[in-house]
Amino acid sequence: MTRIAFASDLDRTLIYSQRMIQQYPYEGAYELVELLDERPLSYMSVETKKSLKAIHQAGCFMPVTTRTTAQYERITCFQEELKPEYAVTMNGGCILHHGKPLEDWQAIVDERLRLCMPVREMLRAISALSISFWVKRTRTAEGRFLYLIMKDEYITQIPLAELRIWGEERGWQVSLQGRKLYFIPQPLNKWAAVAFLKERLQLEHVFGAGDSLLDAELIRQADTGFVPRHGEVLDFDQSLEPTLASGMAAADEIAVCVAEQMVTVKKPTIH
Repeated sequence: MTRIAFASDLDRTLIYSQRMIQQYPYEGAYELVELLDERPLSYMSVETKKSLKAIHQAGCFMPVTTRTTAQYERITCFQEELKPEYAVTMNGGCILHHGKPLEDWQAIVDERLRLCMPVREMLRAISALSISFWVKRTRTAEGRFLYLIMKDEYITQIPLAELRIWGEERGWQVSLQGRKLYFIPQPLNKWAAVAFLKERLQLEHVFGAGDSLLDAELIRQADTGFVPRHGEVLDFDQSLEPTLASGMAAADEIAVCVAEQMVTVKKPTIH
């Protein structure tokens, strides 16, 4: 039996904020898929959701996100309609199986993180940087990594190239996604988690998609990779081929393409 999966980033790849929709106007219909304290946060196009349902029925759809598990669980269509069997959260730090963390993967991640600068030390180091004056709020994601919510007026002034080198010297990755500046230990890697599942589930082909620098290895290592034209990662890897469209239309383009290649494949039984 053919085993095939679509492992995709979520924010700015499959789901979009109102700010992104305004930046890249979308002519089709879309639906609200995330609320926080009754405030609308994220949307998915009707076309993308339709394609994801086809993918879910024909193969294995795996959301792969930098979000914490709690943030991932806010996305209603994944909890009420699609209900993916597997999902990767925490930028690869956690693999969910039917909503529960896989303990054997947790043990692997914990061991790898012992080689990195601890979160508390990294937080102190960041507080000594000049960018600390541009930070609106600081968040720690389940004790695994950090992200800074930057003040809007300073986003274009962030010295990303310098910060990435600074982070690499400490075993951490740096990525700017919207107003959030992420600092993530290098062992927290989306592709590492997907590769673990590829071997565990004996998947023959993995489609991968993502927009940020944190998705780079997922896109490159997948058997077939996709990048939205607006993706940050394109600034760092000229070899990647982007979609024709940007914004929510890029999600449609990716999901339709994957669905067309998967609909004839019977959904595998995964244990």
